[in-house]
Amino acid sequence: DVIRYVYNHYNLDLGVESLANAVNLAPSYLSHSSKKETGENLGKFIKRVRMEKAKEMLETTHEKIVSIAVAVGYSNDSYFCQSFREYYGLSPQKYRSKGE
Repeated sequence: DVIRYVYNHYNLDLGVESLANAVNLAPSYLSHSSKKETGENLGKFIKRVRMEKAKEMLETTHEKIVSIAVAVGYSNDSYFCQSFREYYGLSPQKYRSKGE
């Protein structure tokens, strides 16, 4: 349920508390069980889902970077660009240019 919820709501604020409330689990149990299911802590799993969605949008749309950032759950586009660069080794703009 948690994995499905994250994939369907990656654009929302997905802190441990809000996610635990959404899936009716205790926050500590949620953290423990998500690590067991995904092999990574909850924050890393959420970031991976968001980065995969951002990468897909960069490859398949002409949306502005700022719009993609918001669409995948980042309210700050600078932080999104920094996170994307850390995750993929390229800025979103360079990643998009590379694919064209």
